[in-house]
Amino acid sequence: MKCLSFNKFIFFLFLNILIGHTLYSQDEYNKWVVGIGINAVDYFPIDNTQHNVNTGNPDGFFNEITNAKDHWNIGGPKINVTRFLKNKFSFDGSLSLNKISKLGEIKVDNITYIAIDGNIQYSILHSESVFNPFVFAGGGYTFADRSGGTFNSGIGANLWLSPKFGLNAQWAYKYNSPDFALLPHFYYSLSVVVKVGATGRGVKRFMWRNGPSYF
Repeated sequence: MKCLSFNKFIFFLFLNILIGHTLYSQDEYNKWVVGIGINAVDYFPIDNTQHNVNTGNPDGFFNEITNAKDHWNIGGPKINVTRFLKNKFSFDGSLSLNKISKLGEIKVDNITYIAIDGNIQYSILHSESVFNPFVFAGGGYTFADRSGGTFNSGIGANLWLSPKFGLNAQWAYKYNSPDFALLPHFYYSLSVVVKVGATGRGVKRFMWRNGPSYF
């Protein structure tokens, strides 16, 4: 499976924003958020010698975690849907595509990366804050030459540029047991997100006897 080119990503990003702007009203009580963006996979900061693979990391966990130029595999898209649950908790499901050409400092032929993940998020601040950081944990299944389940944990944040549109950034550690060939790795993403599916107060409903009203 081929990952979308950068031009196609821009097209779908524009289409997503256009559809969201056209179809959905502005409502602080929207419980659904959809997003599309890019992602990066980084094997270098993790000691994978227990998996009988030397990713070129000489100094252990977190080493050169920000060295995007040399170690990150950047691609896309990432598509996600988030549903608010209650009491600052939300559920997020996502599909990510990428191409792996760097296992740490080891160059490899392009390996198709497909990840399906489901995480529970907990908002640190009020869920309707303009800046909304959160922590999350969950699991998923990743196909990257060889496949395997992962345990995910990490941090993220939403920055709402308007009542409807915002940016989402996430950092995750995706762990896989040494019994499997799939390598543990860090996963990063940056997405444009849109609030959709208004419920509750503020939703326009037509009352046949009394005309339009809000509840």
